[in-house]
Amino acid sequence: MPTDPAIHPHQILTTPNGERVEIDDAMVPIVRELWRLGFTTTGCCQDVGEATAGVRAQRETPLGYGGDPFIDYHRGWALLKLPIPDAMRLLAMLADVPTFRDRVRDRWRPGSWRMNVPLEPDGLADSALLHFRQQQIPELTDTLRNQ
Repeated sequence: MPTDPAIHPHQILTTPNGERVEIDDAMVPIVRELWRLGFTTTGCCQDVGEATAGVRAQRETPLGYGGDPFIDYHRGWALLKLPIPDAMRLLAMLADVPTFRDRVRDRWRPGSWRMNVPLEPDGLADSALLHFRQQQIPELTDTLRNQ
C-alpha cells in the first residue's frame, strides 16, 4: 500500500529497535528524549491540521477523514502516538511537573492536552493519541531532558 508523502520537513531517525522512520523536524527533540527515557513511539506530527490539509491536497482519492472542520480544529496541534502503557507513564511523569500538571489533568483548560484511545471492533486500540498545542514543543522537550 503506498504511503502519503511527508508534508512537514523531517529527518530520518533510527528507532531503538533499529527501524528507520521519518520524524517531523519539530518533533525530533521530543522523540529523541522519549526514546532516551525508554518510551516507545508509534507516530507523531508537528501540526495535525496542516498535515491533513497537505495530504488531502495531494491525493487523488479522498482521505476518508479530514474535512474542513477537522483540519481547522487540528491546526496548531502536535501529536504523539504511544502504546497505552507508555502514554500512561508519560502522563504520570508530566502530572508531577508544575507547568504540565493542569495540562494533563484537566482537559478543559486553555493549553490542556486532548488525549484518547480509539475504540476498535475488538476493544481499545493499542496506542493512545496525545494532542497538545505545538507551542508546547520546546517546553515539553526541556521537561523530558530534565528527567
